[in-house]
Amino acid sequence: MEVEKEIKKMTLGHEIGAGAACLKCKEKCEGFELHFWRKICRNCKCGLVDHDVQMSSAEDRKVGRLFEDTKYTGLIAKLKKDGVQSYRSNTVTLPTTVPISAVPISTVPSSVPTKATSSSTRPANTVPAQAPPVNAVPAQATPANAVSISTTPVNATLAKKDVPLKTVTYEWAPPVSNKFLAMRYIELLPVEKRPVVGTEGAAYRKKQMAKQLPDHDQDPSKCHELSPGEVQQMEQYVKKYKQDALGMGDLILPEEMGQVHAQTGDNDGSGAGAGTGGPGGARVGAGTGADVGAGAGAGGAAGNRAMTTAVGALGTPGAGGPTGQTYSCSHCQQPMKEGEPAVYAERAGYDKLWHPACFVCCTCTELLVDMIYFWKKGKLYCGRHYGDSEKPRCGGCDELIFSNEYTQAEGQNWHLKHFCCFDCDCVLAGETYVMEDVKPVCRVCYMKSHAVRCTACQNPVEPEAQRVSYGEHHWHAEPDCFQCSCCSKCLMGQRFMAQQGMLFCSVECKNKAMA
Repeated sequence: MEVEKEIKKMTLGHEIGAGAACLKCKEKCEGFELHFWRKICRNCKCGLVDHDVQMSSAEDRKVGRLFEDTKYTGLIAKLKKDGVQSYRSNTVTLPTTVPISAVPISTVPSSVPTKATSSSTRPANTVPAQAPPVNAVPAQATPANAVSISTTPVNATLAKKDVPLKTVTYEWAPPVSNKFLAMRYIELLPVEKRPVVGTEGAAYRKKQMAKQLPDHDQDPSKCHELSPGEVQQMEQYVKKYKQDALGMGDLILPEEMGQVHAQTGDNDGSGAGAGTGGPGGARVGAGTGADVGAGAGAGGAAGNRAMTTAVGALGTPGAGGPTGQTYSCSHCQQPMKEGEPAVYAERAGYDKLWHPACFVCCTCTELLVDMIYFWKKGKLYCGRHYGDSEKPRCGGCDELIFSNEYTQAEGQNWHLKHFCCFDCDCVLAGETYVMEDVKPVCRVCYMKSHAVRCTACQNPVEPEAQRVSYGEHHWHAEPDCFQCSCCSKCLMGQRFMAQQGMLFCSVECKNKAMA
């Protein structure tokens, strides 16, 4: 009985999205049916992401597994569920008096931790911690991976009782304490890439989640028939990138960067210490110094305190760095604007910041989905292209190759067993094949589904045969096919005229045939 249950569970897992309509092929696709080793639909050859499948919970579990067993925590919200670590973004409804684009970053709601400031130094537009907004709207229940931002007034004198509650729901927003900072981050992204539910930006995020963070790059069980040795190599690869490369960006105001840098251990007086850290993680180290006390482990304690202060200070007014200090974007080299959120990557170090729209993969230049990055040799990568920089990737199954034996053909790498016809899956080793849209196709499938037809004889043109093409028309390069439609003169090597798929050797023949 238990065996039957397990088999059923495995089958259902393989059939996620089964029958879902294809958003690209429409009625031409009979519904999603996963190929048994390719990551595409058997019916239309499109991927799962191109079908109408809701995968938000699966995406959460995937990112949760990605950050499982890592020292990196950042400001990620994690949730234990059924023994598997899941990832979820925070859900909040935030009232404001002005359009989102005009919200001052220094305006901090009472629910956001702020640095303690005296009444004489608190900026005028800061909401006092002991005085919550009169008409503040509590967080409302929305989908697990969505953020709702309200645009109702904060100031009771400006509010009208009959004004309906207006919200914008995002499929994802940066998990920072200051929600104004998160809103401003999203506003600084290109409009077509903002993850607003039901928009082009939400569809873009979904595709990037599947493309940049493929399941089969982190989970051996998602791969096709790995040998025990390949499984072991893959597990070592995953362990290595979690230790050396994986991270998630944090938001910070450029003017706060100097203070964060100082608080995390670079100003430890006459003492000595070592460690790493930043707004997203505790500094780990050991050392002694006049400002942190004496004794082993003082450096680590100071780092922990610094981390707590830095995280609480994100988006907090009055947390500026040294006077006159400026930062430039590590991607576009343009200056960072004071009061505008910047992206900080812990693994990149304290001297690097990025504009929200510039936090992109160095290979595909696409936004790093959910700010998840891989850091290698001074460059940011998405998960896919980091993997490509470490291992060859199979052009058939899209998996990284951990075997010592593989083949190279048509500028791509292939598992030996996966260099197959894209249509019928027959092995192509030693066989004639044709590349059709960068996919290998056997001769039989090419003639059946891809070959062009000769306008004269209406037969398909063989892949090895010579042909003549003119616009959308094609002919066998033979006297019997490539001839004048009026007098049957062979036109090979001759001047000719074409009209409505017919060939003519002269104006006279054309006029005669068209009369």
